[in-house]
Amino acid sequence: MQRVLARGRAAAPGRWCSHLAGGRPTTVLRASRHTALEPVSTRDVGFPYSNDFIVDGKAVDAATVCRLLEPFALEERVKRINEVVAQRTFSVLPVVEGLYDMGNLAAVCRTADALGYGAVHAVNKADGKFKMSQRTAAGADKWLDVKAWDSTGECLAALKAAGYQVVTTHLTQSSITIQEVDWTRPTAVVLGNEKFGVSAEAVAAADACAIIPMTGMVESFNISVANALILYEAQQQRIRRLGSHADLSPEEQMALKAVLLARTVKESQSVLSELLSRPPPTWQAHTFRRLAKEAASYEAALAAKGTEQGAGAGAS
Repeated sequence: MQRVLARGRAAAPGRWCSHLAGGRPTTVLRASRHTALEPVSTRDVGFPYSNDFIVDGKAVDAATVCRLLEPFALEERVKRINEVVAQRTFSVLPVVEGLYDMGNLAAVCRTADALGYGAVHAVNKADGKFKMSQRTAAGADKWLDVKAWDSTGECLAALKAAGYQVVTTHLTQSSITIQEVDWTRPTAVVLGNEKFGVSAEAVAAADACAIIPMTGMVESFNISVANALILYEAQQQRIRRLGSHADLSPEEQMALKAVLLARTVKESQSVLSELLSRPPPTWQAHTFRRLAKEAASYEAALAAKGTEQGAGAGAS
């Protein structure tokens, strides 16, 4: 069973609703006052969002969602969203296992968002009990794909099936340093809980165990600090070796932009339903035409850039 956590901007702690997604039990934490738009489908691992959204029973593509919702967001927020999607990756994934303190999970989410990662996965404790904290995330989980798994085995099996190498933060005789990990490959890094570290099951399933070199008297880092050091190292190595940390295609960037705009605009589902049911008023028509032209130019530029990169790779 998989649970998906997707907290809205004004979500109240403890307001949970259950529904089925893809035939699997899902739990979603949402803002009770907002009806945010969601993609037609999502994937458990990798880039999670489809390029289509359902509005009033009809499929609407991500470009149309962006074009219609942009006028309802502040210009500065739209600019920030464009910058964020251009710097995102889902190829490196932090996985936190059996945490006791939800504040640590929130801190992991905040660091992941700040460093350009798009998702965080969590494996629940066996007893399902967490120490709740609302103080650390600063809303970061709103902008991430946060998934919760009921078992380590299920989580790591899905990651491996999707082509991710699994690296656990654990000291063994064969452990390597985080600098020696190849972060240019799709990689899931498993961080253990505050009391016992990663589980024996995670260590057994891992492709490698990695450590953060330490030169002081203390023997370990807090999980949120360890996560920050690891994700920063992965980001910097990807920039050095690949030239960029980000790796989303133009279509993925557009889908992610639509998701983030939908989470920015209050009642985005209702807004789109209304706009698609009637022509825009005269005072808005010129804005929509301008945005449509800009969107077309943006897509053409991205396509041209992709073609140039492909030609360059073929020539080399």
